[in-house]
Amino acid sequence: MKRFFPLALLALIVFYFASTGYQCGSAETTSAKLYMQQKNWAKAEESLLKEVVKNEKNEEAQFLLGQVRYEIKNYLGMNQAFTSALQLGDQHKPDILRYRMSVWGSLFNEGVAYYNKGRDSAGYYDKALEAFNTAIVLIPDSATTYYVASLADYAKKDVPSAVRKLETAVEKDPKYLDALRLLGQFNYATALEKFESKDEAAGNASLQKAMRAYERAYALDPNNADNIRNLIDIYERTKQTDKAMKLTSEAVTKDPSNKVFRYAYGAFLLRQEKYKDATDQFSAALKIDPEYTDAVYNLGVSYLNWGVAMKEESDKKYEVERKTNKAAKEDLSYKEKFKDALPHLEKAVVTRDDDVVLWQTLAKIYANLGITDKAKKALEKFDKLTKGK
Repeated sequence: MKRFFPLALLALIVFYFASTGYQCGSAETTSAKLYMQQKNWAKAEESLLKEVVKNEKNEEAQFLLGQVRYEIKNYLGMNQAFTSALQLGDQHKPDILRYRMSVWGSLFNEGVAYYNKGRDSAGYYDKALEAFNTAIVLIPDSATTYYVASLADYAKKDVPSAVRKLETAVEKDPKYLDALRLLGQFNYATALEKFESKDEAAGNASLQKAMRAYERAYALDPNNADNIRNLIDIYERTKQTDKAMKLTSEAVTKDPSNKVFRYAYGAFLLRQEKYKDATDQFSAALKIDPEYTDAVYNLGVSYLNWGVAMKEESDKKYEVERKTNKAAKEDLSYKEKFKDALPHLEKAVVTRDDDVVLWQTLAKIYANLGITDKAKKALEKFDKLTKGK
């Protein structure tokens, strides 16, 4: 018995096939599938290339071409074929995503392995970048890939490229803390290099970028000590002392038992020549950790600078008084600050035995306090280090 389609339904079926680009399997596609079953990838690719040239709207052929190129590890070619397939339709979209993710994962791990080998041979950094850059093409929205690629760039001393990749990473993921901190660090290092070479404009531009990165990181995590310390330094360099003071005091108020915050606040106060407040903060840090070497040294420096400032003031006053009063006496109270400085600097020199400036400083303190034997030994050590250099 013959069956008939209503004319309206027949028209709809014809329209469907026309609009979806339906095609019967071509000879080239059929041959390619056979070659793929035989794992003859070269012949399969050759057949599929003929097909996509002849029929550029064959979505299946583009997808199969991507599969073939996956097998021969031509990942950029694979990605290109998959992109063409997706432009024609989404029939194979889930499969394409799986292929891309699989290759991305392999390339990411491969890049990390090469990066770690870079410690032995710098040539591995190029291999790492090749893997990471290909992974970026496959999954361009992965902020992590840009991050690790920036590390390889930085290892090759290509700082501009490292910075660009980190900027892209934080564009992809604005809350990527590690990327923000590293972006701040790279820009900060660049700023210091530019200042060293007297390129003030470039130095200030990089410093502003570093500040913005560190501020964004601070907003996400206000408890990171390194971030706070770097941000304080940038605020001081850019003459934003109010911001620096607010940042350090807030950090100590929020976490008074944090030795690093205490130290950072003390270092800021020392640079501001607020010696009494600086010694308070360094002393507090040492109560938390008596072996905190940086705090030991800077507590000594704070007392020393305090004593020097007192001496300068008393010397000026003495000179004025001596003009009108021959019996005027010098104010020697500054020596008490030198005495306060001494035990901390003596402790510091144990771990800074090759510090020329520290030995010279100790010699001067000993001389001022009349400790001649130790002054002589400190000078001998200073001379020995100076000649050695």
